[in-house]
Amino acid sequence: MGCTSKKSGSAQPGEGTVVYEITYPDSTKFKAKSVFFPRTITLIFKGNKAAFIANAGLGMVQVVNLMDYDKQTYTSLLISGIGQNFACKLTPDEIKNNETAEKLDFEITKESKIIAGLNCTKAIVKNKTTNSISDLYYYDKIKFNYWNSPFKDFQYLFTEYTHTINHLTLKLKAVDIDLKTPVDEKMFEVKGQYQWVNEKEFYATLDRL
Repeated sequence: MGCTSKKSGSAQPGEGTVVYEITYPDSTKFKAKSVFFPRTITLIFKGNKAAFIANAGLGMVQVVNLMDYDKQTYTSLLISGIGQNFACKLTPDEIKNNETAEKLDFEITKESKIIAGLNCTKAIVKNKTTNSISDLYYYDKIKFNYWNSPFKDFQYLFTEYTHTINHLTLKLKAVDIDLKTPVDEKMFEVKGQYQWVNEKEFYATLDRL
């Protein structure tokens, strides 16, 4: 069955923590710099709020993306152990650009596999912008909004997928999933002092690390 979007159907909002292992298919073109890339990323979510947290720079830098789907706010934080902290709050135009940067079609299959203890369904992602194909696995009991990305119309919790951010392609696979421990909503608050910049300046700062 082919489709251009996959709404969440009977899936329900939930809460939990997912730890993804990250590999980089194009790491060779970044040479020695790839040593500083994050090796894991943690997703913490509750309802329509979420935080993606990654440590980079051999642990010297933490990048946090805070999402609130109801308020349509997306805030990125760069927390440095050795220098200035930076933050950016995306504008509606920046969010729209991120969502339309690539055109994705999804083909749902009958295949499934167990990932981090959950039975996950396979979808084939056809990227019409880059003419590439990748596999995506998702858990169809949990609704999750991947807005601010080309995945915005596929509203399930991803357990394995490939995503390109700031020209860097990441392959993420869940290695630990906890859907039982309550999530404290304070996790989604901005804490600390930051120099606020726009999205372009934020990524430029990351690139200089």
